[in-house]
Amino acid sequence: MKKPVTRLLQGAGLSCASLVVRIAFGLFLTPYMLSVLGDKAFGVFALSSLFAGWCGLLDFGLTTTTSRYITRYYTRDDWEGVNETGSTAIMLFGGISALVFLLACLAFAVAKFLGDSFDETGLLAAALFFAGLSFAISKVSDGFCGVIKGALRQEYTGATAFVTRVVIGFVNLGVLMCGGRVIALLVANSVITAIQLVAYIILTRLAAPRFHFSITSFRKKRVRTLFSYSFFAFLAQAGEIAVNRSDLIIIAAFMSIEDVTPYNLVVIILTSYFNSFLTEGSTWETNWFAHLAAKENTEEDAETSTREKRSVQELFLRALGRSGDNEKLSSEFYASRATIDRASIYASIFGAFGILVFGRVFIERWIGAEYLIAFPALALSITAQGLYRGSAEVNSRLLQGVARHHALAIGAILHGILNIILSVVFVKLGLGLFGVAMGTVIPGVAIHYFWLPNVTCRLIGERKSVYWRRQLKATAVGLLATILPTWIVLSWGRPNYFSIVSLAILTLALYLPVVYALGLTKDERAWINRVVSKKLFRHKA
Repeated sequence: MKKPVTRLLQGAGLSCASLVVRIAFGLFLTPYMLSVLGDKAFGVFALSSLFAGWCGLLDFGLTTTTSRYITRYYTRDDWEGVNETGSTAIMLFGGISALVFLLACLAFAVAKFLGDSFDETGLLAAALFFAGLSFAISKVSDGFCGVIKGALRQEYTGATAFVTRVVIGFVNLGVLMCGGRVIALLVANSVITAIQLVAYIILTRLAAPRFHFSITSFRKKRVRTLFSYSFFAFLAQAGEIAVNRSDLIIIAAFMSIEDVTPYNLVVIILTSYFNSFLTEGSTWETNWFAHLAAKENTEEDAETSTREKRSVQELFLRALGRSGDNEKLSSEFYASRATIDRASIYASIFGAFGILVFGRVFIERWIGAEYLIAFPALALSITAQGLYRGSAEVNSRLLQGVARHHALAIGAILHGILNIILSVVFVKLGLGLFGVAMGTVIPGVAIHYFWLPNVTCRLIGERKSVYWRRQLKATAVGLLATILPTWIVLSWGRPNYFSIVSLAILTLALYLPVVYALGLTKDERAWINRVVSKKLFRHKA
């Protein structure tokens, strides 16, 4: 039987593969959709997607919360806790789904009522309804998906996401080729989402055979527990939205509408792809750290019943390590944290390096050289995120796993507020798109590279000196490993997809041996050797 960490890593790999498929279809299908649908219908399709995206706030952080608590009960073989928490969460997601459906109906009615003033075709009303319907169905799926992830079977959810993304891509292409338009696309996506829900229900029985969804298993105390955790997850999510969605509004308000397009296509989209890879590759870590912490008698177990009685001030002080006793966890926990931290740093540096050195030729080939006006802003943003985003993801997942994620909410809200203030100031100083990027980067580095790691060390009882030695060494090794690949790309890179893909494969082949030789511990190299040998031996057999 495969170890939990192996299954989790397989799930992360499949999730990243699903993201690759989504990006590929997004990059190459979007121009075709634009030519087939036309500017107006394509705008309607984009607005319907935006509506579904804002509905995501109604998740209230429950998706992460559900899988995290299921993991704790599953690790301790507490099936009463699994059944009650899972059933309660699924019913909560059902309530969210019903609320989203009502909002979709309301959006339909409002768009119909106001249609003559901005959409005489009535297309937007139907598009908003079906986009909302698809999202409502997906929220029910999230409940069952949380149980599967909580049972440490992310390979199931990763495989399902991958297959679903491939099917959606080809179905969308088929619909367009057969003459279908916006509504046909959205209806097809709703049907696929419903099929995905059925798949998750079946996979839940395979991942957790002793889990049984029942209305009678709903417990009010589980609702309080879930929301006491998810409230701060929701605040962190809101802060992230403020960071990711405010730049374009600032550009439109203080610069011009024309400046929105290059910044969106070059900076927002490419950095979002970079961050999405790190996010998809790290989602499993929350469950893994929760799994390790659940093996021990942690502070959380003693305080669960009294957490709601504490003042908000004390909650925040405890979250920042300024009140109460901090966790002292096992050597296995700290060893896993160190290994995952190193791997994330190397992945983050390589991803940022790829966007930096391939960015110009890719942008020129993809949308045209005129959009390179936004490349300096991209270079600043991706350089900073390459240095801190990898370790920041690990710190975030770790704090979620041990229920010390209050600090994430504080950091995200501060980042969102400072981002807006500094971006406006720098634009007013005449720094343009580069100033907008500076407004995001400065608080991001201050919070996620310096402040959050020190807070995390206090909360889990790790010495700061140990963390920073690991951080600086891994960063130095990662940067060293990019020197030769950078020279090769700058010398031979050309604005065509074959050249970009070929050189990307070559640079990865040059990067990994340096990291393997200089950046890993002896035990980590031995583990990789065992895994590779096992795979090769099985293949030959």
